[in-house]
Amino acid sequence: MKKFSVFFAVSFLFASYSALAAKISQVKNNKVMIELDGESASAGTEFFALNPQNKRVALIKVTQVKGGRAIGEITKGTVKPGYLLQNKGGSPAAAAANSGGDTGTDDYYDRKLNNKVHNGNSWGIIGGYLMNTMAVKTSSMQINMSGSGFGALGYYDYALSPSLVFRGMTGLETYNVAGSNSAASPSNCTTNCDVKIQYLSFYGYGRWNFMQGQYKSWLGAGAGYLYPMSKPGGSVFQNNQMGANQIFVFSAGMDYRLSAKNYMPISLEYGLYPATATVTASIIYLRLGYAWNL
Repeated sequence: MKKFSVFFAVSFLFASYSALAAKISQVKNNKVMIELDGESASAGTEFFALNPQNKRVALIKVTQVKGGRAIGEITKGTVKPGYLLQNKGGSPAAAAANSGGDTGTDDYYDRKLNNKVHNGNSWGIIGGYLMNTMAVKTSSMQINMSGSGFGALGYYDYALSPSLVFRGMTGLETYNVAGSNSAASPSNCTTNCDVKIQYLSFYGYGRWNFMQGQYKSWLGAGAGYLYPMSKPGGSVFQNNQMGANQIFVFSAGMDYRLSAKNYMPISLEYGLYPATATVTASIIYLRLGYAWNL
């Protein structure tokens, strides 16, 4: 009797597993080709994708069915050709077949593909292209300058909630501008006026994630502290006229998810120095990097 029970249980699980006939045959641009092999599906049907260890690692939504094949869109996770599919509304027997009766894979799926990807802490490295402007107006100078620079920084994101994140960032940045003096009075520059500064930069600001998913989109605001690594160069200011600066930053960006562990941060930011009686300056940042979820 005992042997018969074991044989029946194994046969039952094998039959349930065999019912997972649908599988992925091609993957391209976040879309998949599905070989249904008798599995019932229509536009809107959702499948869990199972890796070789029979873990649910992705969610796929069918967009089109024709003949014995279907086109689906990967809404969460990552897949490879050959992965089996399990109907999201499948029977308890099919769920039991997943990982040999592991009914906790829903928790695994939610934790790995939702919480940690979309709402968790992360760190990354990021490069920046800086478009700089500065206007100087004194009794001997009236100069409008512009230029570009580059930056390399590291950052850490701390999630206060799924929608609110604090970002701390530090690294090196260059501020270069040049222009000509249109004032009639003589000064320390005439036609070739420039400012060159290399900063050790510190930034801290809050982010509001207003859109989740593969294209997590956000808005942010904060401030930075820019400390010159050496005496500023250029012809506009004397060395003792330039010191550490504060800057206010307003930003918008997107975290493009590459996998459950990695994403690509992209942002466009506007930095405004507090104006003085003689100088106004600003920076437009274009940042792109690579990051890891924790």
